[in-house]
Amino acid sequence: MEGVSPGRYDRPKRWIRAAVPLWCRKRLARLIGRQQWLSGRFWWVQELLRDFEAADPNSYHRFLWSHHLGYAETYEVGLRFGRDRVHPTRLLLFDELSACLKGLGKGPDTIDSVFEVGCSLGYNLRFLEEEVFRQATVLEGCDIDAHAIEEGSAYLGECGSRVRLSVGDMADLDTRLSGRTFDITLCPGVLMYLSSEDASRVVASTLRHTRVVACFSGLADPHQDNATLGESAVRGYDGTFIHNIDDMVQRAGGKVQRRRWEGARLEEGNTIYFVFAVPDPERVDEKGEAR
Repeated sequence: MEGVSPGRYDRPKRWIRAAVPLWCRKRLARLIGRQQWLSGRFWWVQELLRDFEAADPNSYHRFLWSHHLGYAETYEVGLRFGRDRVHPTRLLLFDELSACLKGLGKGPDTIDSVFEVGCSLGYNLRFLEEEVFRQATVLEGCDIDAHAIEEGSAYLGECGSRVRLSVGDMADLDTRLSGRTFDITLCPGVLMYLSSEDASRVVASTLRHTRVVACFSGLADPHQDNATLGESAVRGYDGTFIHNIDDMVQRAGGKVQRRRWEGARLEEGNTIYFVFAVPDPERVDEKGEAR
């Protein structure tokens, strides 16, 4: 945190984490998150829950997102909507998606439905609605962050947008979509908050609900192509995961149609690792499960 010297509060932080039960610290973290006047709120939340992050990264990230804490606080309408506010790596992702569709012999005007897993405020869907898939009649998304869904839905409603958002955990995707399929499914920048096992399940679920292309983005390993990773790694400073999404797609019965990996390169703080997958009917049974 700005203005705090490294190690200054190490002893009291360790004492608090040891003496105060986790459930109590979670409540305190939620209280701190509501104090808009408090500088460095995320630092305080992170330090209160550092042992939780280390022991169960999945649940830690789910807790932050579901209560709009930490990095989730930057997802506000005024900061995210509009072409000039779309992150450059998302623009690259959408350009690659268009190129992937072209390779499949499909133009943007052939896409009628889009679903985004982990949609937050719905700003990606709004961009696609206005700039890429103008003919699409169904643009939907779900996210565990109820605050973002509420704020995004209100803004989109005022704009007359066709985008529809709902609160939901990506772990329950199959139940939520209940057999529905979409031309395009998006899962950008969310697998990094899930362990390898859970991320694999989300990839498989996403593919089961895809008719044309499933689009994934994740953290790029800075040293070797993610496609060569034998197992997922954890990024030390924030407890997020670096996955081999290529392998997850193949194990789910999908086929990698296009991909992009740029290792250590950062674009405004984000890495570049995109995977575009198509369902492979020869490797999936009638229930959508990999053979």
